[in-house]
Amino acid sequence: MKNIFKKAKNIFLKGYYYSHQKVDTPVIPMIQNIEATNACMMNCKMCPRKYMTRKIGFIDLGLFERIVSQLKGNTRVALHHFGEPLLHPKIGRLIEICHKYGIKASISTNPSSLTLEKSRELINAKLDYLHISLDGANKETYENIRGGSANYEKALEGMRTFLKEKQELKSKLPYTKIAIIRMKETEKEIDEFKKKWGETQGIDEVQVKEFITWDGTMDDIKELEQEASHKVKRKKIYPCFWPWGKLTVLWDGRVAACCFDFDGKCILGDLNKQTLEEIWNSDRMKRFRLQHVNEKFPDNHLCKNCREREGFVPSKIFPLNMIIEGRLNFLNYFKSN
Repeated sequence: MKNIFKKAKNIFLKGYYYSHQKVDTPVIPMIQNIEATNACMMNCKMCPRKYMTRKIGFIDLGLFERIVSQLKGNTRVALHHFGEPLLHPKIGRLIEICHKYGIKASISTNPSSLTLEKSRELINAKLDYLHISLDGANKETYENIRGGSANYEKALEGMRTFLKEKQELKSKLPYTKIAIIRMKETEKEIDEFKKKWGETQGIDEVQVKEFITWDGTMDDIKELEQEASHKVKRKKIYPCFWPWGKLTVLWDGRVAACCFDFDGKCILGDLNKQTLEEIWNSDRMKRFRLQHVNEKFPDNHLCKNCREREGFVPSKIFPLNMIIEGRLNFLNYFKSN
């Protein structure tokens, strides 16, 4: 009961300090993603990796454990960011380290990576959540979206291998979700996709994801959008909740502003040299929050053209303002899982 109260208090304080536009916040910081690697064998149309300039690498086990040991605000963490996490040679060990500190582990992968060896490694390590990105109901669409190295038959083989292994090992974990992104090339296939995979044994959930334009600077990616998201359509611009809620860690230990930061454009600290708590209320972090409060960003800043930010009208009567607006469910964004 004490732990539940502590978590509820932390969620409330995140909303309170965001709504009051305080740049110094005493809440327990959390991390949304820890990037196992930014290496990837795909060249997906909707992914900004093609614009990535940072070095390709794999997170060190020692660094990873030092980071995870600081996650007092987390109950779950994603082990992916801008790469294929199953390419990390010790992905099973990363999952085990999460469990050592009482944290559930989540992975997003391309089904082509689900070899027998990797499937067994994920299941034996008791991965909690597996998000499978297929993004196509047929060979033509899948391979067109995923790029030159994509092979639909290999993707389906990976799916069958994993689901068979999960069944044979009689494992309920990982909770398995398969997803398709709503975009111009997939719009007509979504019903077919949902029907096919919704009837497949071993798939716990079929998800239709909203298209993301990342930092809003890449015209070729924005052109793939079927329609503007609800975030773009809104009339008011709010400060983004991320600076008050959570952070993302790159494979080399640098802390990025959010999960849309594919190239480390907005680095807020370095967990090789600092603790998470030191970064959370550092001068750099406070300046970052103030930029959102004032809606003033330097040219070429990660957040200047972002169309994906989410938030609500700041108000000193929080949470009454959220009740009045009917947006109390927004507190879910501040949860640690």
